Amino acid sequence: MGVDAAVSVRQLRRWESLDPPLPQPGQQAVLEALLGVPLAELGFTVPLERVHSTPKCGHQEGVLHRRQFVVDVGALLGASALPASRTGRRIGSIDVRAFQSDISGLYAIDHSRGGRVARQAATRVLRSIEKVMTDGVYLAPVGRELHGLAGTLHSHLGWIEFDAGRTAAARVACVEALASARLVDDPLLEVRALDSLSLLAVEQKRPWEAVAAAAAAGAIAQVHGGPRVKSVVALRQARALSSAGDHPGARRALSQALTWQDRSDRDTNAPPWTAFAGQVEVDYATAAWHVETGHQAYAVPFLRAAVDRLGPTYSRNAALYRARLAEVLMKVGEVEEACAQVVASANAAQGMASARLADRLRTVAASAAGVDTAVARDCVEELRVLGVTVRKRRTV
Repeated sequence: MGVDAAVSVRQLRRWESLDPPLPQPGQQAVLEALLGVPLAELGFTVPLERVHSTPKCGHQEGVLHRRQFVVDVGALLGASALPASRTGRRIGSIDVRAFQSDISGLYAIDHSRGGRVARQAATRVLRSIEKVMTDGVYLAPVGRELHGLAGTLHSHLGWIEFDAGRTAAARVACVEALASARLVDDPLLEVRALDSLSLLAVEQKRPWEAVAAAAAAGAIAQVHGGPRVKSVVALRQARALSSAGDHPGARRALSQALTWQDRSDRDTNAPPWTAFAGQVEVDYATAAWHVETGHQAYAVPFLRAAVDRLGPTYSRNAALYRARLAEVLMKVGEVEEACAQVVASANAAQGMASARLADRLRTVAASAAGVDTAVARDCVEELRVLGVTVRKRRTV
């Protein structure tokens, strides 16, 4: 290469430190040529003009046999790379960004198609990440990002499996996400895992676990979370406390959620998994609190507001909330409006694979089948045509 660049043991140790100094220009070219890795990915703080410049030695790649060199000098880079016995594909920041894009796409699939469809896509992405983590060659920072992405996927799978009606698999995924969060020291990922675990515990009738998980998430969110994260956690705390019979405590948590929601407009660093949170979720949680306390009629305006405010992006939730509104309307005797809402929900649910939504539609259909009016009978027939199983409730 025509470069006179020697390296002492002392210099190498400085490069292996947590905050390494930038090598001299000649050394920069040699390092990039031999390792086949940009300086920025090696852990150095690189000036912007150097990042965008073209390496001077790109034509030497074939001669230098970069891959074999990485294997041969693996011991020297032990502080920042995987063991030298790994000879798989080189994994870098471009691969990480591709996986991040794949994960972002899963949210759209989940909201538009439901948990059963999203589960298949999420499982494929997770397997791809686990494969490169096992077989690939990468530096420690990239490995940490990959591990964090795996934890994010496990957390997302916890929610997806829950929506698909697979509670046992959902629990396993939540525990995996919690372990990943601890290993990579990512407090917000830990909050999300605990948040999902609390929600799942409510559905599994484990109120003590739901409250404990929500409280742990709240303690971490107070230190590391912004307004939107704190609002989501407060909503989970409200649901957990209500399931445990602590309705006053749940009401206080709802007030806290609303307070944090009012401040969320200035929260520019909120993680993607909090994007769903907003006034809609506060209204829906308030309606759930009224139902838990036995005031069904008070829940109706909050459910109407949630349905009206929910945009087209969240198709599954819109259908789910509409079915919930129909369920409560049926209980308070508003049969005609309940029938209109449940038929609209069933129409919107076409093409979705959500166990929660299907269960709720069946529940409302069973209630309608027990009402002897022309409107209710027509509703039942429409639901059958739309594929909803209708079973008349037994009366005691």
